Amino acid sequence: MRGRIVLTMPATAAATFEAFHNHRVRLEWDTLLSRAEIEGGGCHPYIDAISYNQGRGWKRCLSMRTRFVNYRTSELTSAVLVEPSGPFAWWAATMRHRDLSGGTSELVYSFTLQLRPAVLARLVNGLAIRVFEYETRKRFLALDQYLTHQAGKFRS
Repeated sequence: MRGRIVLTMPATAAATFEAFHNHRVRLEWDTLLSRAEIEGGGCHPYIDAISYNQGRGWKRCLSMRTRFVNYRTSELTSAVLVEPSGPFAWWAATMRHRDLSGGTSELVYSFTLQLRPAVLARLVNGLAIRVFEYETRKRFLALDQYLTHQAGKFRS
């Protein structure tokens, strides 16, 4: 099942991209994750980089390893699930960033999600998409607030 979220962010595409994809900075504001690491070290992903992400709060038991298949600084990233993990049979996402007027930017987040086992997927995949969209909107609101608070630091 697919989902898509389009938001206007209070910072440039470059600043929004940096706040989201710098895995050390991300943990300062991200409401969804308690851990976000690039395997092998570093704080920014790159094409073929594998990241490990673990949920926060009640989602702490959920984690996934993802491989970046696209990475164009300030513009575009795409990642896919490396292997099934917990209830996730498949996950893939793309983030597009583009500058708007007045130092703002548009963030477009598109994703697909498939649960496992198949019998579970048939029963609750639609609900899982809605929960994932809700949690993603919450995290992007937190990103918005972080960027607003950090305006001097992230203005490009």
